[in-house]
Amino acid sequence: MASTLMIREHSGQPDFAGAVLIGGTSRRMGTDKALLASVETGGLSLLRLAADALHGAGAREVIAVGRSETSLSAEDLRVIPDLWAGEGPLGGVVTAMSELDGADLTHVVVLACDLLAPSSTSIRLLLKAAAEHPDHVVVPLVASQHEWLHACWPLLLKDRLEKAFESGVRAPRSLPDLVPVMEVAGIDPATTRDADVPGDLPWTVSDRG
Repeated sequence: MASTLMIREHSGQPDFAGAVLIGGTSRRMGTDKALLASVETGGLSLLRLAADALHGAGAREVIAVGRSETSLSAEDLRVIPDLWAGEGPLGGVVTAMSELDGADLTHVVVLACDLLAPSSTSIRLLLKAAAEHPDHVVVPLVASQHEWLHACWPLLLKDRLEKAFESGVRAPRSLPDLVPVMEVAGIDPATTRDADVPGDLPWTVSDRG
């Protein structure tokens, strides 16, 4: 069961790290989405935009989860191989939680690598909700849809999520039946918009890889 929260301003937020999921094949895009860049992004890759948004919101560290390739070396991020490569994004989330567990952190904010306009402001709204509900997965509710790859995950749920994953759960939409979930309304939809195919892109891109 998920609850919905309208965020009110208050001080304080959890100690958190960020993780950007880069494990997809980018087959429909035709090129590596993580490394897409344009004049409009200041020449920065989508991966770098996500990492910068996380740092801007106060992340102690930002890691990339999914693969380790020389093409990512210019992004200056610690890359963690997905423990369940090819098994969907939930495996990447659990991989990030496993990597960061025990690092004197309480949460990890996980973003997809193909967000077009990730925002520190939107991330801070998630963190405010997480401060009020520290045992809940905090997820934006945008146009009646959960944005699971723009969510804040409490590390104390790692074991439950890992057990669920190992039992066969792959779809994040199943999570409200398994763990506490807090929906956050009022997130700017533009900050959760992603790109799956070239037609989703609002600009002409270059692939830095």
